[in-house]
Amino acid sequence: MDVKKIKIVGLLLIVVFLAVDVLLFLYLQRHNIGFRPRQDISFSHKTHSGKFGITCLFCHTNAENHSYANYPTTKTCMICHIALRTENKLLKSIIYSYDSMTSILYKRIYKLPEYVRFNHSLHLRSGIDCATCHSFVEQMDSLYLARPLTMGWCVDCHRDPLRYAISPRKISGIFYPEDTTEMWISLKEFEIFQNHKSAKPLNFFLSPKQLKPASIECSICHY
Repeated sequence: MDVKKIKIVGLLLIVVFLAVDVLLFLYLQRHNIGFRPRQDISFSHKTHSGKFGITCLFCHTNAENHSYANYPTTKTCMICHIALRTENKLLKSIIYSYDSMTSILYKRIYKLPEYVRFNHSLHLRSGIDCATCHSFVEQMDSLYLARPLTMGWCVDCHRDPLRYAISPRKISGIFYPEDTTEMWISLKEFEIFQNHKSAKPLNFFLSPKQLKPASIECSICHY
């Protein structure tokens, strides 16, 4: 191959790579993937859940029994931090909120349209882990939008849950049966996470249990 042809091939490859980058950027921008607003308090999920093992349901107590997952109250924070009332500026807003009985306002990251209904408890009771929609939060310092949560994404998951869904994990705090035959996992997500450099070993067990496809009737998700 002469030099001219090499240059043409190289130029075409550059154009293709740039086009892929632009399309990916537009996709992420359109669905707000990576959206990470600055909160009024500095909170690291990586420290609290990843390092100290605090489960999702310890703070988001309503998720297992209600349609919505609540924000943690200051009282929940002070269960631990009552013994850590220091002058550390990272705790000042928490201590002030607790002492003054003033709520901390969180900037919402995950928000579905008003005409969409989503039931957290229904999904958790079906054995679907929090990481399915929120990714592996225990590896994040600050929470960000990790899934598109589009109608197409939800419908695809309903049609083929094993492609997207992740089985209950101990760190989530939802039912974690000792009998590993009751566990299942999306193998694709498992392999991706286990190959991540910063990932810690996870208590996952592959098993013959299968999730059945869910309904995609309009009334299931829309009022």
